[in-house]
Amino acid sequence: MSIEQEDHILQLLTRYLQGDVKDDEQKFVEDWIAESKSNKIYFGEVKHIWDTSESIADFDQINVDEQWNKFESGIIATVKKKPKSNKVYLKIAASIVFLIGLGFYFNSFFNTEVTLIAKAGIENKFILPDESIVWLNEGSQLTYKKGFKGDSRHLNLEGEGFFEVTKDPDKPFIVIANATETKVLGTSFNLKNNTKTKEVELVLVTGKVEFLSKNQKEILTPGDKITAVVSGKLIKTVNENLNFSTWKSGLLRFEKTSIEQVIKDIELYYNKNLIIESKEFVNCTLTTIFDNESLEDVLETLKILFDVTYEKIDSNTIIIKGGDCNS
Repeated sequence: MSIEQEDHILQLLTRYLQGDVKDDEQKFVEDWIAESKSNKIYFGEVKHIWDTSESIADFDQINVDEQWNKFESGIIATVKKKPKSNKVYLKIAASIVFLIGLGFYFNSFFNTEVTLIAKAGIENKFILPDESIVWLNEGSQLTYKKGFKGDSRHLNLEGEGFFEVTKDPDKPFIVIANATETKVLGTSFNLKNNTKTKEVELVLVTGKVEFLSKNQKEILTPGDKITAVVSGKLIKTVNENLNFSTWKSGLLRFEKTSIEQVIKDIELYYNKNLIIESKEFVNCTLTTIFDNESLEDVLETLKILFDVTYEKIDSNTIIIKGGDCNS
């Protein structure tokens, strides 16, 4: 589980600064700090608070409850919750109040929301507090409350994600995407919130889900696909696109698929613009699997199978010439 998802992140970092961590915890913290610039900045702010609190005279005379009440009532409004009675943790909390008075900017340590942002070029796999697993497509974002407090597990998705949901009949898993709501108990599905077209598309892999949009509701079973268009209308069909989750798996699968559709799937996965010159080639079909192969290897395969040639016009555009279905 990533440290952003850890409910006791502040306690872990302060115990690290205090030298009160086990070897595996120390390695975890140090690896996390080295992972990104934002992590270094976050840790630096915690350390700054820690170091400053060490220098505050007569710290033991501070009325922590009084300082926390001031903090909670509006000096900085992020969380309406008193921390657990951990001496080190309270020390940090009280110090924050003094540092704010000195003009120190503090914004995120007590934030109740977790936001996961998918980076480019890596597998963005996250374990949620209920042990559900989500993969996010690059550029996508998922927000939820720490620990899934309450009687449901609410999340907000921008972009695309593949979910494997841990079953909990008493606590439904609800994903909000644009004006739609996907409600599940335990299942796996791919959900795409297209921020450009404002359409939301769901493909169900296992289990059963309830999909709602503007007072319309549909129940989906495995293999179903549903699209919510801008007007709110729901279009339910059988999913025929084998590559709806290629962004997650890296597998491109084709079974007697028209070259026109093959090229569309390749374009989407590799984020390139492919132009077919021959109208005859469009009518050819392809049955094969590309397993995490480079675009160059895919194009070379098409060249061998269909006797095509290709020319790179720029970094984003490729023209495919020729093509014989009987090659």
